[in-house]
Amino acid sequence: MLFCYKCGVALSEKSYCTSCGAAVGKYKKIIYMSNKYYNRGLEKAQIRDLTGACEDLRQSLKLYKRNTQARNLLGLVYFEMGETIDAMAEWVLSEHFQKDKNIASDYIETLKTNAVLLDSINSSIKKYNSALNLCKQGSLDVAKISLKRVVNTNPRLLNAHLLLALILIKEEDYSGAKKELIQVRRIDKGNITAALYLRMAEENLNTDSKRKKKNTENAVTIQNGNDIIIQPNTRKENTFLNTFLNVLIGLVIGLAVGWFVLGPIRVNLQKADENKELTNAYEEINLKNTTIDTLTQRNDSLTNQYENLKDQLNAYEGTNGAFEGYKMLLEAVKEYSKGEAADKALIAQYLDRIDSNGSDKLKEAEFLEVYNILKTAIGESVADTYYENGYNAFRQEDYVTALENFKKAVEYNSENVDALYYLACTYMANKDYDNARYYFNLVIGLSPESELGQKAATYIAEIDAN
Repeated sequence: MLFCYKCGVALSEKSYCTSCGAAVGKYKKIIYMSNKYYNRGLEKAQIRDLTGACEDLRQSLKLYKRNTQARNLLGLVYFEMGETIDAMAEWVLSEHFQKDKNIASDYIETLKTNAVLLDSINSSIKKYNSALNLCKQGSLDVAKISLKRVVNTNPRLLNAHLLLALILIKEEDYSGAKKELIQVRRIDKGNITAALYLRMAEENLNTDSKRKKKNTENAVTIQNGNDIIIQPNTRKENTFLNTFLNVLIGLVIGLAVGWFVLGPIRVNLQKADENKELTNAYEEINLKNTTIDTLTQRNDSLTNQYENLKDQLNAYEGTNGAFEGYKMLLEAVKEYSKGEAADKALIAQYLDRIDSNGSDKLKEAEFLEVYNILKTAIGESVADTYYENGYNAFRQEDYVTALENFKKAVEYNSENVDALYYLACTYMANKDYDNARYYFNLVIGLSPESELGQKAATYIAEIDAN
């Protein structure tokens, strides 16, 4: 059943709300399309096409962000793919939109109470980041060892499997790479990257198999007691030598008949042999030229494969900042989930570290939404703490520390009149009159009749007089 977005009354089949009269035709279509994408995502998730399910569920949420069923399922898909932080973010948003009777609360509680699981996930992400750095430094052997530990600890972290497979392909261990990629495909049948790497590994495995089969066919097997000795078959039938010996024997015998009669025949045979040797030499030269061309083409192909793999490896390296941002957000969510016992100052530190790192995740709508929810929830308390620190520093004429703390107080609570007033006073003490006038005006706008508002007006008059 659908409810009016304006008054909350259950909607009928009409294109307007029978209670408040709001037009709901387009709204119904949007909800319908959002549910349609959710159903498609559910079908794909059931057949383990997790990548396809993610795409449909994201589209569902783009159409209607309050579709908690789609958001909860997207969190489960993320969790199944080893992206626990993304899953937690989706469930936190879901709980924000629907506080009552929401299974997302159970998911969050399960993770929160399972400290061993959270530590294991956090450790695997750290090791994965470390492996990325090692790849960047060229230490692929050490990175490979680290990634093997990661996939043993967190076998559903698909990015770790893919990076390990990429390193194994580069080392030409195509069989090992194929095993890792099969693991990815078992978890996510729709993973395009895994399909691409798997095809590359199988093509190289087929090439190696044909080469080994050819070498085996050209080998000779010898049974020596219980041992079997395989050696290359280098024996060739020397038909030219046999022919030459037969001709020579015939010539010796024919000498008895008449040297001069058979002399021209001997000369012609020698010329024929010389022509044959010359023809064989030409054929050998052509064969070598063909071999050189083939090897040159294979070298070019391998060079292109190496460059492609290098580009893909560099693409993985770019996710470092994203994982750091995820880590800080996860820590903030964990602390916030403690309820009344949560340390709001600690949450603020985590959020500040996301700001200072310049994480690209702040550009993503869903990441930013969780970030803003947390920041709003702790805003007033944290702002009061920063204000007190700033006020103490201001009284001691430590204007640098005072300015930092007053700015933070205003950032977390833009309507804190005391913080705004003393921020303006700090700017005035630093002779930054433009900023001082700006914040005095904000004080007047928020509280014109108060004592601070009247003082702010007096200070603006003094600034303008000078």
